[in-house]
Amino acid sequence: QLRVVCIRALCAAMSNDGFKQPQLNDLRNPMIACFFKALTSRADEIVAVARDALEAVIKQQKLQKELLQTSLRPILLNLADYRKLSVPLLHGLSRLLSLLSNFFNLTLGEKLLEHLRRWTDPDALSKTKAFKAGDETKIPAAIVALFHLLPPAPDRFLDPLVEAVVSLEAALPSSTSSGRRWSPFREALVPYLSRHAPDTVSYFVKRIQDGRYFRMLLSIVKCANGQPVREQLARMAPQLLAHTFDAVVAPASAARMRFHGVQLVHALVKRMPHWLASHPGGLQK
Repeated sequence: QLRVVCIRALCAAMSNDGFKQPQLNDLRNPMIACFFKALTSRADEIVAVARDALEAVIKQQKLQKELLQTSLRPILLNLADYRKLSVPLLHGLSRLLSLLSNFFNLTLGEKLLEHLRRWTDPDALSKTKAFKAGDETKIPAAIVALFHLLPPAPDRFLDPLVEAVVSLEAALPSSTSSGRRWSPFREALVPYLSRHAPDTVSYFVKRIQDGRYFRMLLSIVKCANGQPVREQLARMAPQLLAHTFDAVVAPASAARMRFHGVQLVHALVKRMPHWLASHPGGLQK
């Protein structure tokens, strides 16, 4: 509680016009650095007030590049080594990205992907003895959840990110060769897929013959938070029909592809009851 009150007091002081004088930079900058540091706290209340304080500061003034670099350095140094990753660190980065996404470039996404791929090999990770029980799910899910906050680049991240999630899911208990119905990794991926819905739908429709990708697309369409993907798939009805009901495949696969089409159309209609009436081609199939 003391830290919460202190952060609020510092924020209130910084909102005072007299505190914005250039000669007070040496006093103001350490206060801003304190807000940055508090973002990685394990206490939710501290994190909340620190984020609000930073948001208020950003609205009041443009942060100096040198101050940003100094404040972010501890977080970025920890991100450089996958063995130093933790859920509070990644959640803190998420809050920073939500406030300062323009400050980060795609190099951060490449580094996060590099770390994420390490988690697809649980045996190798267990040998490091750097993580506690439960981290094998929480940390990679927290990494995946960062990507929708990065500058948009679906051409660089969509495929490797989905591939990583498929691999992570395959390592979970009770997974089958045809994939899973849901997972923490997939839930973390939904905001990214929704942000890049046109690229997402094109990507999955082209791979719909693979049961793992079909199941993932179907689960996103059914998901309450998957509305952008669902609406994009509805707009791409001709492509959906072409890759399922009219797919040029071996006779042995034709029935399976038609069944994929039926399941996706059914999922769309469940969420969008009036969609099929405007696409009679789906009924004719």
